[in-house]
Order: sequence, then C-alpha cells, then structure tokens
Amino acid sequence: MQNSENIAIKNTNTLPEPMISVDSGDTLANAIRRRLADQILNGEFPSKSKLDEKELAERFGVSRTPVREALRQLDAAGLVEVRPRRGAIIVPLNKERIGYAFEAAAELEGIAAAWAATRATLIERSELEKIHNDGADACLHNDPEWFATVNRHFHDKISELARNPSLAEAVSAVRVQTAPYQKAQFARNERIEASQNEHQQIINAICFQDADAAKRLMKEHVLRASLWTLEETD
Repeated sequence: MQNSENIAIKNTNTLPEPMISVDSGDTLANAIRRRLADQILNGEFPSKSKLDEKELAERFGVSRTPVREALRQLDAAGLVEVRPRRGAIIVPLNKERIGYAFEAAAELEGIAAAWAATRATLIERSELEKIHNDGADACLHNDPEWFATVNRHFHDKISELARNPSLAEAVSAVRVQTAPYQKAQFARNERIEASQNEHQQIINAICFQDADAAKRLMKEHVLRASLWTLEETD
C-alpha cells in the first residue's frame, strides 16, 4: 500500500508480536483506534464489555499512552464510554449521535472544499489528483482497507488546501467522531466505486475553482457516506 509502512512493535509479553499499520504522518493511537473500532463493529467485543488499558497495551505490545488516546477517540465517537477508574465500556450504537456527527462533518468539509477551490495552487491540485489515482488502484484491486486509507489522505489534503488552521482543527475534531465508521462505508465494492466517482467530481470543481460546486458536492459526498454507515450498522 502506498504512503504507509508496516511497523513491527516490540512486545515483551508472551502474546504474539502484532503488526500495526501506521500511515505516514499518522499516529499509533489512530492505528489502534481503527483496529479496535473494526473489532467492536464486527462484534468481536460484545456490548457492555470492558476494555482495559493495561490489557490492550499488552495485546498490542505498546505503552498505555496510545491506548488511552485511542479509547478517548472511541469515546468521542460513541463506541465506548470511558469511566474514571473503571476503564472503558463498550456501549450500544447511537445512530442519532452518528447522524449528528456526519451532519457536522458535511458542513465543515463542504467549507474546506469551497476554500480549497479558491486557494489551492496548480501544483497542489496535481497532488490531489495523484491521491485520487491511488484510489483508482484501490478500486481496481477491490481493496476496502487501502481505499479507506486513500480516502483519509484525500479528505486531509482538501482540509490542508483550505489554508485555515482553525477550520482544519474543527474538521479534525469532528472526524474523530466519524472515523471509526469509515471502513463500514466501503463494505461493498460498488460503494468504493461510487465514492471514487464522487471524489472525481469534487476534484473537478476544485480544479475549475468553482467554490459553490465544491461545497455542494463535498456535502453530498459526506452525507451519502453517513447513509451507508447507518445502513451497515443496522
């Protein structure tokens, strides 16, 4: 997979040494959060079960710090409830809360796309096209995990091109709430292809410096993703 590296994290316990995939520029906490979110949504951890920091750190062969941050992110996303001195408890999915998070993400990412359309340089638009080409390869290989990674890079790049640190911070905060459900969006190949096509439309609007179209297309894109997510969590 492009733009990523597999890092073998030393495990001093008797548990098998895990392999944690950490994207370039990403964090270990995010990688752990993604792994746990997938396991929770796949039913590997039943509702109301406890996730203990120490046990998870031993399981992944890491310190408790990235585990604690991963659990904090899952709490923000509504997958777990972190209770002082009692660890994290897996809670039932709240679809209304998920919907609110995607609604906010659609508005904020729409603004980012609009600003990117008027602020991105020709070289930066070319860089966005290169990311989009990676998505085409992921579609060709029907690789949901790869496409999910490319999708993150695509949205991160647009947020960067908006050139507003305050907006980027707000987008990042709301993505913490939607990110755990990202992989579920691409459970079917036709959704990967649909998302890739929507990305192309967004890029076209940005390249033509059409801020209104970029904003509208991005909002529609994120809201459609929310519908896929809610469908998969039935």
